Amino acid sequence: MSQFINHKDIDMEYSSEIDFDDAIKLPSGGSTCDIYKTRWQRRTVFVKRLKEEFRDKPIYLDAIDKEFEIGANLKHPSLPDYLCFGRDYIVMDFIDGLTLDEMIKNHDPWLANERNVVKMLRELIDVVGYLHRHNVVHCDIKPDNIMITSNGHNLLLIDLDKCYTDSLDDTSGHPGKYGLPQDEPGRMTMDFRGIAQIVERMRGEIPGFKFGRYKKFVGECYKSDVSASELLELLDKRKTGSSLIAYAIFASFILIAGIIISFFYFSNPPKETTKENNDVEVEKDSAAYVSDKVVTETSVDKPEIIQQDGHSADSGIEAVATAELHEIAQKKAAILDDKIKPYYDKLNGRLDFLIELKKDSTVTSKQLLEEISKFDDIENELMAETWEIINETFPGISEREIWRILAYSKVYTSYKRRSAPEIREIGREIDRRRSAN
Repeated sequence: MSQFINHKDIDMEYSSEIDFDDAIKLPSGGSTCDIYKTRWQRRTVFVKRLKEEFRDKPIYLDAIDKEFEIGANLKHPSLPDYLCFGRDYIVMDFIDGLTLDEMIKNHDPWLANERNVVKMLRELIDVVGYLHRHNVVHCDIKPDNIMITSNGHNLLLIDLDKCYTDSLDDTSGHPGKYGLPQDEPGRMTMDFRGIAQIVERMRGEIPGFKFGRYKKFVGECYKSDVSASELLELLDKRKTGSSLIAYAIFASFILIAGIIISFFYFSNPPKETTKENNDVEVEKDSAAYVSDKVVTETSVDKPEIIQQDGHSADSGIEAVATAELHEIAQKKAAILDDKIKPYYDKLNGRLDFLIELKKDSTVTSKQLLEEISKFDDIENELMAETWEIINETFPGISEREIWRILAYSKVYTSYKRRSAPEIREIGREIDRRRSAN
């Protein structure tokens, strides 16, 4: 029996061995093991068993012993429970879900939501950090070895058979694949580089994946001295950092603009003008205030000049400027509509599905609520996408002008006018079905 198993510490349940004749062989096995699904002690389980040609080879028997010993002594929400050990197999908790590899290949819509991607990466980094604190290096972080559960979409890291140990050189992973020297197979950096390669793969295969937000994160994953805590912190700052910088630049611009305007205002106090002269000044000032370039809201409003009769000398300027701003917003909205129409067509289709679901009396309030929750996630994601499209299309635009553009967007406003009452009615229907039960 293997050197890695302490028979006194780990309960070897040979009394209830697996009946492989009744087990279902799954297609997700690896190069040395087959995976089965079966019933064992009144529960559904996974069984990982060495392929027949490896069952009498000590190095592979040692490897499966090693995996069970390590797995049975580790307890983490993102690691499967190791339940039982046989001579050439391991029994683990059944995981109802898909591998990340399957989800990426199928362009699973769950991965299109950035909040889900961040959740997945946080859970992956957390479990890798846990392994490292227990002196375990997984050595084979890849989409095939990551499962996402059907219930709750939680991450589980599987296959500890290649985790690093000095005495099993042939089963310690493939360090060359991650750009590490062959004589350094157990460095923790290997796991972080595996995480970086997962993000890079999603960039190429997940439509709309915003890789730009993860460039710094991926770069840090390739550093030799990075830690799990540092990566978690960087993941949290992937957006807030850039937002704070943009806010700081905006605030600085406002401050400088205010100082300049104040300087010119007090250096050149307003003069009384006749109506004729004032009309000329209005024409000159409005032309200077609104050019044929893209107008943004980052400029500071000019101080209003009050004449002795109580009327604003700049009211004409403001009227012309406001009209021009709204005309520009309309033009931008037309450009925006062409870009976002496919997205909102999809959202309207999802709304149609909810409306039909509401008409189905067999659908429970819980099911309706779950679908509304999914719809909210899609809508929030789409709103964030819309803002990003606006910012990319019209660089330097302010939040105030974004809302002005949306107010003129036919695609956005028609969707909002339609969706708001429908969602309210679905909410009332959920309450009615709850009361009926």
